Amino acid sequence: NMNTYSFIQWNCRSLLQNIDDIHFFLDELQPIAVCLQETYLNNTHTNVFNRHRVFRKDRDSDHSSGGVAIVIRSGIACVEVPLRTSLEAVAVRVLADRLITVVSLYLPPHRQLHLHELQGLVQQLPTPFLICGDFNAHSPMWGSKRLDSRGAVVERFLLSSDVCLLNKKEPTFYSSTHNCFTSIDLSISSPLLLPCFSWKVLNNPFGSDHFPVVIESLVPLPTILKRTPRWKLDKADWALFKLEAVLDPSVLANLSPEEATVYVTEQIISAAQDAIPCTSENLPKRCRPWWNEDCATTRKKQHRAWDIFRRYPTSSNRIAFKRLKAKARWTRRKAKWKSWTKYISSLNSFVSEKEVWDRYKKIKGDYRCFVIPLFSSPANSLKDVANVLGEHFENVSSSRNYRTEFKRFKASAERRHIPMSGCSSEPYNTPFTMQELEVALSSKKSSAPGPDRIHYEMLRQLSRESLNTLLGFFNYLWEAAYFPQIWKQAHVIPLLKPGKDPSDPRSYRPIALTSCLGKTFERLINRRLIYILEHNHFFANNQCGFREGRSTLDHIVRLETTIREAFVNRQHCVSVFFDLEKAYDTTWRYGILHDLYASGVRGRMLRCISSFLTGRSFQVRLGTTLSDQYVQENGVPQGGVLSVTLFAVKINSLSKVIPPSVSYSLYVDDIHISVSSCNLSSCERQLQLTINKISKWADENGFKFSPEKTICVPFSLRRGLFLDPELTLNRVPISVKTEHKFLGITFDKKLNFVSHLKGLKKKCLKSANILKVLAHKSWGSDRICLLRLYNSLIRSRLDYGAIVYDSARPSALKMLDPVHHLGLRLATGAFRTSPIPSLYAESNQMSLGHRRRYLAVTYASRILSYPNHPTYGALQHSRFARLFENKPRVVPPLSLRLESICTSLDFTLDETDLLQKGENEAPWSTLPVFCDWYFTRFNKHNIPPVVIQQEFLEVQKKYGNYSQFYTDGAKSLHFVGSAVYSEGFSKVQRLKECASIYTAELYAVLMALEYILTSKTMKSILFVDSQSVLTTLCSMKGSKNRLAQLVRSKVQCGLRLGRDIKFCWVPSHMGILGNERADELATSSKHLLPTTSQIPFQDMKPLVKASVFQLWQSEWSLEFENKLHRIKPALGMWESASHKIRRHEVLLCRLRIGHSYLTHKHLLRGEAPPLCDDCGERLTILHILWLCPGLEQERRTHFPEFFSHQIPFHPALLIGETPIVPFDRVINYLRKTGFLLEL
Repeated sequence: NMNTYSFIQWNCRSLLQNIDDIHFFLDELQPIAVCLQETYLNNTHTNVFNRHRVFRKDRDSDHSSGGVAIVIRSGIACVEVPLRTSLEAVAVRVLADRLITVVSLYLPPHRQLHLHELQGLVQQLPTPFLICGDFNAHSPMWGSKRLDSRGAVVERFLLSSDVCLLNKKEPTFYSSTHNCFTSIDLSISSPLLLPCFSWKVLNNPFGSDHFPVVIESLVPLPTILKRTPRWKLDKADWALFKLEAVLDPSVLANLSPEEATVYVTEQIISAAQDAIPCTSENLPKRCRPWWNEDCATTRKKQHRAWDIFRRYPTSSNRIAFKRLKAKARWTRRKAKWKSWTKYISSLNSFVSEKEVWDRYKKIKGDYRCFVIPLFSSPANSLKDVANVLGEHFENVSSSRNYRTEFKRFKASAERRHIPMSGCSSEPYNTPFTMQELEVALSSKKSSAPGPDRIHYEMLRQLSRESLNTLLGFFNYLWEAAYFPQIWKQAHVIPLLKPGKDPSDPRSYRPIALTSCLGKTFERLINRRLIYILEHNHFFANNQCGFREGRSTLDHIVRLETTIREAFVNRQHCVSVFFDLEKAYDTTWRYGILHDLYASGVRGRMLRCISSFLTGRSFQVRLGTTLSDQYVQENGVPQGGVLSVTLFAVKINSLSKVIPPSVSYSLYVDDIHISVSSCNLSSCERQLQLTINKISKWADENGFKFSPEKTICVPFSLRRGLFLDPELTLNRVPISVKTEHKFLGITFDKKLNFVSHLKGLKKKCLKSANILKVLAHKSWGSDRICLLRLYNSLIRSRLDYGAIVYDSARPSALKMLDPVHHLGLRLATGAFRTSPIPSLYAESNQMSLGHRRRYLAVTYASRILSYPNHPTYGALQHSRFARLFENKPRVVPPLSLRLESICTSLDFTLDETDLLQKGENEAPWSTLPVFCDWYFTRFNKHNIPPVVIQQEFLEVQKKYGNYSQFYTDGAKSLHFVGSAVYSEGFSKVQRLKECASIYTAELYAVLMALEYILTSKTMKSILFVDSQSVLTTLCSMKGSKNRLAQLVRSKVQCGLRLGRDIKFCWVPSHMGILGNERADELATSSKHLLPTTSQIPFQDMKPLVKASVFQLWQSEWSLEFENKLHRIKPALGMWESASHKIRRHEVLLCRLRIGHSYLTHKHLLRGEAPPLCDDCGERLTILHILWLCPGLEQERRTHFPEFFSHQIPFHPALLIGETPIVPFDRVINYLRKTGFLLEL
């Protein structure tokens, strides 16, 4: 864009009052910087301009006054220039056609100004510079009619300094006091800039009494930021895309791997350009949905009134102008408020989940201006800036970061060649299947496209023929063990780390965008690699990072158990938490290949991974500007699908050097070791030996630990003074602290978790601010939507680690309760004085204590179904149980707390009831499972059973030569059964009562499959009436349900043996004879004894929830005096609690709970309870609705059902779940009696 650029200076007299005018300048006039004076801002005003960068200096004052700011338009490279001056000034260096330092300066009229202050300011400014400010100085030199003392100082400054004045004697200020125009806003520049800029004053002051000044360059701006065009996938013509995205296999056959990659890319992009529209390169303008015709009309009238007053400056014209200006401002504020309330109210449970989150993010204002950095090194263009970052990122992966010891070891080790040929017959080296490709493309994550601009959705939308060709293309690369060079090139987006200095290249985190086509190929390889490594038990058992069935919570529970057991034995437990420097960027590539070879990976797989790792390069991207190309010398590629797995492979050998006596945790690059002993020096000695071994291991594997960030925490309850452990890492002392955050949980030395709870409360209260915005008693989101947001944003934070920090003392745990109660009050609209039990019952949300019990038992059920899990031992009955019993003041570990939790819930957690984890299917051997979904086209609720039966007879004929099996499951309060039925075989079994209907259906299918395999039935079709079961069995994606895994394994076993096994979904209870017979058999299982069949741990969740709910109900049943208890004695979700109109929803909630503003505000104000104006009785909700004699006539009018049928009054009949009076009439009654708006 070769347009000229400009600066604007304006004394806005309150930035917030005139923010619409400033937005007008930025959007319409498009200056690269706006210099503002008298902003009237303070430290409470944050995120004023999200789409632009703002540099401010606010006045330290009790009232709004003074202050300066510079607003830099998004897309302009800039950096703040620190100033040491007593003047109100802020300086920023911007990259235009050259580097220019821009200063916004405000000199208050009553402040004494000295020449040396102005000279001192100029001496600090890098040249060339432009000073824009309100000097409050008068002189004929710049257009004033008089010379004052301030003007004389400025004159001497202009004459004695090497600066130029840009003003042209035009007035810049209207004084309402003297009813005259004068010039007090000055623009001063370096001599170098004088011939490059023009200076003019806009003839409209907008909302201020100063006129904006436009300083426009006479040369074009060559380096303005553009954004990369993005595909508008929601407006794509996918039918046209499928027609045009044709991949010809005959063309691919004659091309090299690189040429084939180019061909596939060009074909897809060519089709996308025809079928998918793109966004423009220009940065988006600020959206103003609130702007309406009234806003435009009142603004025009304001401008017209100003033009009249400017020509005829009479007092009447001035009053008319001020009146119209105030009206225009009021109109805009009113329009904004109406638009805002309408938008907030549209965020409800009646819109899609995606739309809710999209709107939530917009309301939250997560958008931040993309920071274009500007560094101390010379930069004349955006490309120069990008190159500075490119050089820094290249240095991060350089071999110069390695320690000298490792460099010697590396040079020696890499002389040994790793054999990579042969072993093509290994199953994992066979060609990829269509099923594997479908799994790779089914990933829900849709990351940004790489340099080739291909998006995942384009690959998903390819026709079947093109998809087959794409599979052939991937297998061509796989056979050649070749990773194309263009897939190894990344575009890196630099993101500023929170709270870091923007002028330092080390403050930026690189986000690498690589080809989605290449990442799909990586997914194919990665899925096989993970299977091989897990099948061969390659990973250390304590490695929990990115492994199925493992989580950060596992290590947190293990560490807490270790510390608690040390406490009960009066031992010290000393832990060291390591920090790896540049872990991913400096991972030793040869070492990865060596470890993979040692694990048994051979041939094509190893060669392809080697090709993936070598020859990596990147370019830094700022908008559409790309840096030069830089090389990533070491490490795994950032953002690669294979990268995490390969890093885990390299770090895995660490576990071999840690002695068995030392407890350790490994979560990818988060490493921790612990030693417990009665003797602190013994702990110190064992830890130092282990640290030395780890340090030696690092020197032989290319890793580098940061001694400064590695932390030691000695945990102990022993009294007395103990010296801190003296540990060293690479001869540098390790810092000893009283607490450390490990995997998101702060562990303090006494393990009371108070620090963690305080930090958690602070974070949650900050997240609750968005609920305060969305929730209002008369408008806003509805209850269901607000509860979903609360559960997602706040309760999820409270849940993380809750089973561990639940061991904190009750008084400490109580500090989280106000967060929970605030969220529920905001969601329901309950009044602040509402009783807590009523709040839980009304929202159907259990207390945090009950929630922690539920999470603990469900977590334990998952772990106990996996005997090889590293946390399995920590959840077994503790060997120190007797010791904990004898020392009740010592907090027990989770295993013993679980016993008391299960006792309180009257729940038995028996691991023998749980189905154990089995082996997963090899990706390359998975065959497609056929399912006939013919009956999904019928809605059984609208079609007579006879029609379904006729259609089924046709389906039966279609599969006439197949053995037909019918499966079904049954569940009631007292039994769960499964059954399979066919002409020559039937079987029924009764399962444990805790089994779900889903489990019953799966067991029925399993019984049929076992018979098919043992009887060697060659052709069989299973008619199943459970859509969820068939969806799981036919899906190529893995399932976490162990029983589903077992059933899928049986299906795959049969298919590999050549058995033709098909499935067909049939609607239940429609008179299909086989299905009805299976249903009867399943129901008859109630007469049998339960079998020993195990159930998946997922079935325990509803059982645990029911037990917690029962405990909660028993507590609620004791609340006899509670007002809500009279209406809602049984807990549960009431549909009537949710209304489309927020005001009605809140009103009903307050009526049911019995607390409202009118009846209970005295509790907050310390006043006497309110009395009824009619009868003088205490004013309560019940009194308003029924007891007040003065409202008898209104009650007879609005609630005639009670009087005509002589029905005794009960509040549940009026405001319960099934009232006899519609709620609309209750609202009309409150409106007529004058109470509606006061509740």
